[in-house]
Amino acid sequence: VEAIYGDRRVTLDATGAALAKFARNRATEQAALDRLRAYGFAGPDGKGDITLKGEQRILAFFAAGLPRLERDWKVKVGERFGFVTREVERIEPCLEIRSSGEQWFDLSYDLATAGGERFSGADIARLVQGGQSHVRRKNGKLAVFDPGLLDEFEQLLRDSDPRQTQAGVYRLDRRQAGALDAFTVENGMAVTGETRWRDWAGATRNMDRLTPVPLGSLDAILRDYQKHGVYWLNFLAQNGFGGILADEMGLGKTLQALAFLRTLAGQGPNLVVCPSSLIFNWRAEAAKWTPELRVLTLDGPQRADDFHKIEKSDLVITSYPLLRRDVEAYQGVPFIAVILDEAQHIKNPDSQNAQAATALKARHRFVLTGTPVENSVRDIWSLMNFLMPGYLGTGTEFRERYENAIQGNSGGPEQQRLTRRIRPFLLRRTKQNVAKEIPDKLEQVAYCKLTEIQRAIYIQLASSTKQQLSELAGQKDRNKARMMMLTALLRLRQAACDARLLGLENPPNEAEASAKLDLLEELLSEALDGGHRVLVFSQFVTMLGHIRSRLERLDVEYCYLDGQTKDRGVEVGRFQGGAVPVFLISLKAGGTGLNLTAADTVIHFDPWWNPAVEAQATDRAHRIGQKRAVTSYKLIARDTVEEKILTLQTKKRAVIAATLESEQPLMEGLSMEEIRGLLD
Repeated sequence: VEAIYGDRRVTLDATGAALAKFARNRATEQAALDRLRAYGFAGPDGKGDITLKGEQRILAFFAAGLPRLERDWKVKVGERFGFVTREVERIEPCLEIRSSGEQWFDLSYDLATAGGERFSGADIARLVQGGQSHVRRKNGKLAVFDPGLLDEFEQLLRDSDPRQTQAGVYRLDRRQAGALDAFTVENGMAVTGETRWRDWAGATRNMDRLTPVPLGSLDAILRDYQKHGVYWLNFLAQNGFGGILADEMGLGKTLQALAFLRTLAGQGPNLVVCPSSLIFNWRAEAAKWTPELRVLTLDGPQRADDFHKIEKSDLVITSYPLLRRDVEAYQGVPFIAVILDEAQHIKNPDSQNAQAATALKARHRFVLTGTPVENSVRDIWSLMNFLMPGYLGTGTEFRERYENAIQGNSGGPEQQRLTRRIRPFLLRRTKQNVAKEIPDKLEQVAYCKLTEIQRAIYIQLASSTKQQLSELAGQKDRNKARMMMLTALLRLRQAACDARLLGLENPPNEAEASAKLDLLEELLSEALDGGHRVLVFSQFVTMLGHIRSRLERLDVEYCYLDGQTKDRGVEVGRFQGGAVPVFLISLKAGGTGLNLTAADTVIHFDPWWNPAVEAQATDRAHRIGQKRAVTSYKLIARDTVEEKILTLQTKKRAVIAATLESEQPLMEGLSMEEIRGLLD
């Protein structure tokens, strides 16, 4: 066995390994030797010879090992081995697609040698039971077979839940075609069939050749991998399949989904179900990227009044908790497509979320998640049961066929079988996969809606502030008015984050006080499940304390830094060392002077007047030494001063650029009308 490094060739033997003077991939070399030893080879000796002895071992290698090596390595068959095996033929499955309909295909299956001699499954089964992998034919030649390959194929058929129409002919659901085709390609098995089968099989193997769909104004906005995602969703929809868009956090799953939904506009209503904290983010994204869609948000206590508008809408948005309550109202609605965002919310198939989602009527079903497997392989069954009920069998069948074995051996054949079966219906890209298409820093805004009590407190505070402003408007002391405004706007910003920051005598509880904490939890959950390291910034130290309490309740480890932290180096070292996934930092204490390249995700819990200060904070992670793309999220409460600050940051960018620390120059550049606008 030789390892080839460019123009160098190294024989794998006991002595040569120590003599090489250039870098070698020791792990791959060792894996190659281990693979041969598993087939029964001994060695290598001092010359590098690896030897296989014994007729049974040689025949077994010819039947099973050699075909697999020929697919993975460069194999040269010597004259002596060719002479030894000249009277030996392999028995392999012969597959033929006899006919196919819209939702099914008939598979003919038997066993034969290259010379055309056929064997029944019963004949082979008897040999396997007797511990044999070959049989002497009437002409004196030996016919050998790979028991493992035949067992895998039989298992594939069982997993596909076939209906046997006649001896050797099985009718399979068309959804099973991708797994069957993947198996035959991986094992070098030929399948003969009609055009419809070949077209489908070819499409599943060549996802990079998907048929484009018109994207309109989004064509110039979507990156290539995002366009591919839209084409993939369309391909599955056109063929009557569901799918899991499992792109890593920050790669634009929402945008891809909206672009796909726009291709369905005019056919009927589509439904998006998401966590409560993301409803307004979906609405904002739809307004930004697909403004032509008629969007209906079913949220709040008066939502029942809008149910009659569903039929006339292109996109309906609701949350998992509300779907559970309103599931009966949706029973008579034939949605064109249903998309579940953050689909880990249905990972428990027995939950009300999963049952309500599965009960929906839809022509197409898709899920978006950055973490398709969160805790258990059973998560996949729950997702697939929503997308295509029955595809992976019942819950009991799935547990017996896959779950129990995979939990004990995650790299075993059951894992490979499951991967093969879900591969056609799962699209997963990481930032590393598409590094050439994305900038090294991604900036996104995530919106939420204030809780009802939080909204009432905010409105009352804004009203009293406007009254004070009106009283001061006629006075000559404009500086006093502006100072009052700075204080008032600060309190409004606090109310938008968490009403408990206002120091009220009877503060609301956490669930009532802060919608942003739920949004933060959603983002952190996806980020941490995806293996990301996160910096969370806030300018309010008290807010960091509330975030700490939430993380402790969720059992999430964190580091912490504010102006009172005595030993910054210890906290930085803990985080940079990789043991702690989240770092909570006050904006002023950590906005400069830190190198935190262990993080690749930054969350600004509250917006700063000056985007340059936010950028400095983000650059704690996005700096020299960072090897991954950094994603920065800004959490914004809808219909509050925070949303208006975003507009001002653009409008007054020239004024903002004059300072890095103070907010005063921005305020000095605002007219009284603009100040009043912040309060409306």
